[in-house]
Amino acid sequence: MPKVSHEYVQEKKNSILEAAITVCKVKPLYDITMRDIIKASGVSQGGIYRYYSDLDEILVDVINQVNANADYKHMIDGITDTSNSPTKTIIKLFNFLGEYMKENVSTVGKIQFELTILFANNPEREKKILSSIYENESGQYLMQQIFQSIHKGISSGYFKPEVSMEDLSTFMMTSIDGIVRDVVLQKCYGMFSNDQVQFDEIRLMNTLCKSVLLLLGTKGGKDERWE
Repeated sequence: MPKVSHEYVQEKKNSILEAAITVCKVKPLYDITMRDIIKASGVSQGGIYRYYSDLDEILVDVINQVNANADYKHMIDGITDTSNSPTKTIIKLFNFLGEYMKENVSTVGKIQFELTILFANNPEREKKILSSIYENESGQYLMQQIFQSIHKGISSGYFKPEVSMEDLSTFMMTSIDGIVRDVVLQKCYGMFSNDQVQFDEIRLMNTLCKSVLLLLGTKGGKDERWE
């Protein structure tokens, strides 16, 4: 291959990556083939291997690109810095999570869900892919801020939990995982359509938030609790 500039190589890789992301939106991650990406990108089979050694290398770049776009720590900081009570902070964080899910279900949500299936069926690929993925810690950071607000409310006497923190943590995490899973299954795969129920991420997260606050025995009246 004639010598080309770094900028040219990066441009071609970005073009292939954009095509791969488009494929990921319409086809399960675990079912994508190199042929799919070749067709979507318009690059020849011989050409694509000049920029990527194999399919997994492309998938790693897809996942890293999606994770980079999903960095929302600064938005969480904006919420916690402007909220003046533990209750309001928790409500705003759950609402943010619902809005984020609604906007990103076809990309972040779908890809993360399908990764678990890919890894479950291909443990050898799991090791290879995971070793090259840049971990996105925004989701963990959001949960840390929720629990920090909970602990702050408990220490100030604002919250008087009805259950142990261990049970509350398990309840929250499994509930969020379940909501994400079912929303992805419905909106990306058309499941539950016979039930004529359309999941709304924001309403579901709002309901979960209310449940958490009730379990925390929130001090104050109803209006203060849910505003």
